[in-house]
Amino acid sequence: MPGPVVQGVQSTPARAAAQAAAPLQAPIPLLAEGTIKLVLMSSGTVLIARLRHTSDRDGQPAFQLLRPRVVQEHEGGWTLQPFLDQLTPQQDLVVFKSAVASLLEPAAALLSQYGEESKQEVPQAASPLERLKQAFQDFTDSFEGG
Repeated sequence: MPGPVVQGVQSTPARAAAQAAAPLQAPIPLLAEGTIKLVLMSSGTVLIARLRHTSDRDGQPAFQLLRPRVVQEHEGGWTLQPFLDQLTPQQDLVVFKSAVASLLEPAAALLSQYGEESKQEVPQAASPLERLKQAFQDFTDSFEGG
C-alpha cells in the first residue's frame, strides 16, 4: 500500500531515506573560491551556480558547479529548482566545458534569491554612486601607478 500523500507528493521509503541521508548545507562565504554565474548549457537548460574551473579525469578543462539551480520562468519572474533533484543527493557536479554554451552575469535580484535559497553569501549590487566612485578611484590609481 502506498505511503501518505502530502501536498500532492507521495512519500515512499526510498524518498524518505534519501531526504534523511542528505547532509545539511553549510553556508558558503562570500570570499569562497569560484564565482556565481548563470550557466547556459548546450542543451538549452539555464542554471545558476557557483562555478570553479577544474579538470576532468583525463585532465581536460571542466567546470565544477556548486549547488546548481535550474532557472525557470514563472509568472513574470522565475523559480529556482535544485538541479537533478530527486535523482541524486549530490549537491555539486563537474561538467565538461563542451556542455556549457555560455557563462553570464546574473541579475541582482536573481543573485540575491539564489544566495538565500542555496545558503551562500553573494556580493551586493553596487549603487550608481558606488560604481562612479570606484571608476574614479581606478582612474586616479592608473596615474599613480605609472
